[in-house]
Amino acid sequence: MNPVEKEENPAALSLLGLGPTTFYVTGQLMVAGTGVSGATVRISGSTDPTNVSTTDSAGRFKLIGSIGTMTLEVDVSGTKFTIELSVTPLAVTLISISNSSFTVFNLGASPSSASDVTYLDITSSMPYEGLIVSNGNYMATVSSGFSFNFSETLESPSNPDTWRDENFIIFPSLTFLSTSVGGNNVIFQVNSGTYLPETDYYLTLQPGIKSVSGKSIKLTIIRFRIGALYL
Repeated sequence: MNPVEKEENPAALSLLGLGPTTFYVTGQLMVAGTGVSGATVRISGSTDPTNVSTTDSAGRFKLIGSIGTMTLEVDVSGTKFTIELSVTPLAVTLISISNSSFTVFNLGASPSSASDVTYLDITSSMPYEGLIVSNGNYMATVSSGFSFNFSETLESPSNPDTWRDENFIIFPSLTFLSTSVGGNNVIFQVNSGTYLPETDYYLTLQPGIKSVSGKSIKLTIIRFRIGALYL
């Protein structure tokens, strides 16, 4: 009998000192749910002038870093601030950001020896991470339903409503209505009568969301809150 082949996990091997010690550290820089393009991101104290990233249309940056605490220096058209991250082989987490107008989304790491990784990303969404919906902003935010723009053209599902139910999972539940999928855009209506006031919602986007080029979105969780809402 042939021996069973074992799939080696680079992250687990790194914990044992057998895997990579440097990683591509990546994430999306966002403001009000929209990717910030053209921002310059570098590692504070780095002596490598080539280890600089300019964010794309989804706000995606990618730098080579190592395990531990990493401080990023960000320049958005002259607005400068810092982002502090914790980098482990298994996860990248946000410690702090010095400008609260911006958020960091979809953090992750991959071995720096891997080929250049590209992503299917959200470029903008409504709702977005950290959004608080209330009477004052309901009409300007989610009154017309939920909408998502992606960095590439999406596959067209045969049944948009079924595809939505499989790939946009929300807790607590809401009643979704008609769905439109076209190009890089997804829109679906929400029954406003099913919102619960003073409630945090968690919307999970599943890897079944795919582009025509074959990329899948990374599992993504968007947390937003329904505050005082009288409809």
